[in-house]
Amino acid sequence: MRRKRLRQMRDTRWARIVAWIVFAVLCVPVAVAYAFAVYDVGSGGGVGRATKTLRMAALILPVLAALSCVAWRGLRVRRARLSIAPVAWVRIIAATLGMVLVLAVALFTVSIDRGQPAAPGPFYDAPSPLPTGAAGTVIRSESLPGAPAGAKAWRLLYLSTRLDGTPTAVSAILIVPDAGAPAGGRPVVAWQHGAVGVGQNCAPSLRANWAGFIDGLALFVQQGYVVVSTDYEGLGASGSHGLLVGETAAKNVLDSVRAAHNFAEAGAGTRFAVWGESQGGHASLFTGEFAASYAPEMTLVGVAAVVPPTDLSALFDRNLGTTFGNVLASFAFATWAGTYPDATLNQIITPLARPIVRNLASYCFLEERETLSILPGSLLTRVTFLSRPPKETEPWKRLLAENSPGQRRISAPLLIAQGAVDPLVRPDITHAYAARICAAGDTVEYRSYPGVGHVGSGKATAPDVVAWMNDRFAGKPPARTCTGV
Repeated sequence: MRRKRLRQMRDTRWARIVAWIVFAVLCVPVAVAYAFAVYDVGSGGGVGRATKTLRMAALILPVLAALSCVAWRGLRVRRARLSIAPVAWVRIIAATLGMVLVLAVALFTVSIDRGQPAAPGPFYDAPSPLPTGAAGTVIRSESLPGAPAGAKAWRLLYLSTRLDGTPTAVSAILIVPDAGAPAGGRPVVAWQHGAVGVGQNCAPSLRANWAGFIDGLALFVQQGYVVVSTDYEGLGASGSHGLLVGETAAKNVLDSVRAAHNFAEAGAGTRFAVWGESQGGHASLFTGEFAASYAPEMTLVGVAAVVPPTDLSALFDRNLGTTFGNVLASFAFATWAGTYPDATLNQIITPLARPIVRNLASYCFLEERETLSILPGSLLTRVTFLSRPPKETEPWKRLLAENSPGQRRISAPLLIAQGAVDPLVRPDITHAYAARICAAGDTVEYRSYPGVGHVGSGKATAPDVVAWMNDRFAGKPPARTCTGV
């Protein structure tokens, strides 16, 4: 009987040891899931100081409480000078390691949160109701430090139009040369930035070093051009930003050109050119398509698009499964679900991946130090992400087609600059787009840049773009209708 009891005690002890070891192992996914759950729930509170403080408390306080219990138990045993059984040792070690892991995850996520840009200030708060006026009306402006030599800059809040046709407020940066304006007004260059995130705090106009993110800015200023750069709807000012929603981006750009023209200190005329990189290249192409119908009073002389996403269905299909491809797809899916009433994440994203997608969409990655914030989520999307292919699932199939440029003619000459080794916007897809619109009658010049990838493509091509735009503003027609295709 005694031997049987000893055997039962031994079996029970080993079962408890195994249970605590399993607990310690499970702490890894549980800790990660807990951190993501806190951030997913808290993402609806925005990026203000109060939200960050609550997130920090939710992440750290439970961990500190658990660690205190473990420490108190160990101290009590030590004071009583009791011998600790093997099961107790395993329990204490497992609990301690688990809590330390949770604390590490909590501190990591909090450090990411603190590394993100602050929430926009009062300047970006649109009046309610919005003032009456045409699209492009300047609501308010303020001087912006950091302009390149020979220029001054302002931050603008102006009226634009949502996808559904209702008015909204959008922010932008305006840079004006110091030299006097010529008769007829200065020509305008509208710069469209690439993907920086989709939250209000991701707007480039919020950055102290904003000038470094406008490729070719100093060269354009030297040529006497006014440069205007929209943040897009939902970045900076309140609203819903739709990544790669072409029509909305086009209206934001065209209304920023109108705002520059309406801003007296700019001395801007009605002739303008557009250019952008990546997401901005996509916006430039759609601006070219909508310019004549949406802003007929303005004269578009040229469109320059650097590494522009064109066939979205093909690009998403090729990039899904890669780390950065999943991140950009998450940003697009999350924002399209907030833009189109019939689109939901449930239709294409697995249940486990939905909070990951929403979490990714709460971060900015304009600067290198911010890219760390998207690393955990990007890795998790490699484990679970899509439940159905978007290109085969409605309404996503339709939305991918609607937001792919090339369905309307661009009346102005078009320059497409493509990095030959771009791993994200694939050169063959961009070249196929250029050939297709050339065959449709557009005036296209396609240039491929050996050794140039995706990041930095705007800086690499800026001198050529400036020279090309000089010819367009001078009224010089392209030598050929189609070049390089």
